Amino acid sequence: MTSTTGGFEMAGESVLLLARVKLEAVTPLSISTGQPDNVFDTALVRDANGLPAIPGTALAGVLRHLWLGRHGEASADALFGHQTGSEGAPSRVAVSWGHLCDSQGRVADGLLLGDAAKRLTSDPLFATALAQVDAPVFRNRVRLTHRGAAADTGKFDRAVLPAGNRFIVELRLWSGAGHDDTEFDRLLSLLAHPGLRVGGATRAGLGRLKTVDIAIARLDMEQAADRARLKNLSRDLNDWRGLAAYTPTPRPAEQADWLRGTLRLEPRGAWRIGQGDAPPSGAEKPADLLPVVESRIDWAAGAGGYTPAMLLVPASSIKGALAHRMAFHARRLSDTWRAAAETAHDLDEKPGAVVDLFGEAKNGASADDDEGFGKAGCLYIDDAFVSVSEVKLAQLMHNAIDRFTGGVRDRVLYDEEVVLGGVIEIELALDTQRLRSADTRAALHLAIRDLCEGRLALGSRSTTGNGFFCGRLSGPLQAWLDPSAQLQGEAA
Repeated sequence: MTSTTGGFEMAGESVLLLARVKLEAVTPLSISTGQPDNVFDTALVRDANGLPAIPGTALAGVLRHLWLGRHGEASADALFGHQTGSEGAPSRVAVSWGHLCDSQGRVADGLLLGDAAKRLTSDPLFATALAQVDAPVFRNRVRLTHRGAAADTGKFDRAVLPAGNRFIVELRLWSGAGHDDTEFDRLLSLLAHPGLRVGGATRAGLGRLKTVDIAIARLDMEQAADRARLKNLSRDLNDWRGLAAYTPTPRPAEQADWLRGTLRLEPRGAWRIGQGDAPPSGAEKPADLLPVVESRIDWAAGAGGYTPAMLLVPASSIKGALAHRMAFHARRLSDTWRAAAETAHDLDEKPGAVVDLFGEAKNGASADDDEGFGKAGCLYIDDAFVSVSEVKLAQLMHNAIDRFTGGVRDRVLYDEEVVLGGVIEIELALDTQRLRSADTRAALHLAIRDLCEGRLALGSRSTTGNGFFCGRLSGPLQAWLDPSAQLQGEAA
């Protein structure tokens, strides 16, 4: 348990509120150890069985941050504990590690040895997760300059756990006998919050969680019957006997500052995002340039299993395109134009509107330097997947021309597999509490409009006509960005 109380009764609080929760990764997870593995830049956190896991500290930290944003620092300190010099208080909330579920929705309880360890290789989800230790699913990332080209030392990769994987966690909260359960209900309602994202690159498509099942128990340690119920409740997270099914109370007022939207894009022509390794068409001789594909876990049949490879539209590609177009609109709206004396470094500096929305990392800066602290963005974009069966694939041949002879250069004939058709639906969430600038709001609206009206391309070979889309943004976020709605609100 992630709690200084260790899950034991706290002084003056004899009621234990306990919940066991099954969570599902809506988008891939990347909870990193913070150290490279000699091949890739990041490695996933794993438990004693070698299976990917969610550390209790990661989930507790996200819950505390969401609680802090709505209820204030004093309330967060009282619930999650605090330490200020020699003064402090323990956390009343205990959060277990999140353990990975197998194809039947059951976790591996404790260290599996002997015959029990055979389950790790016989179950398809466990076996695949263990195989990813040596051959992880990873995302290639690159930082771009103002010219749209890769920045020096800006290439890196990030290991991910595919979307659809499920975990079981346990939350405990100690409360007084005379208190109601509102505090616990508010805590569990955070599990349906759009900001519930763990791990790295949460603003670039990764880490979004949703709740599948919750079961709770209210145990008064002053009652013999409740003490017996707690004694009979196994520490095995698969044991939900004696727990009551629970649905958190919707609290839209506590999420009013978060706006969601769906960006629906339809391609105008061919498109390809990224450089993949496996051909989505299944051709015996794959093309030299391939779209990126990735499988995810589907639970529609009651048991978990990997889907066929799906076309991946990483949020990082959308985020990068929007950020660069936003930089243009932000400078235009603020009447900031390039001076003759500006260097390439000056041009790489992001406008304030872009930093407010997408955040910024201070590379190489000292933590002792006030300017060495980065800033997290407030726009969350989810990865999107498109089924191969919903699109058409085509191979295009390319060559390079010798600029002196006009003939084909030797050994530069290559082919590319592109995608035709399909519909891409991208989920967005914006924390408006941290975004008060009207210029940022206007620049984001203009950048999304450019994307939806075919003036901003996504993916590779955009200079040859690939990657242009038409589409629309729908939902509360669209209404908030609509300039006419802003003018009506100001007039009112």
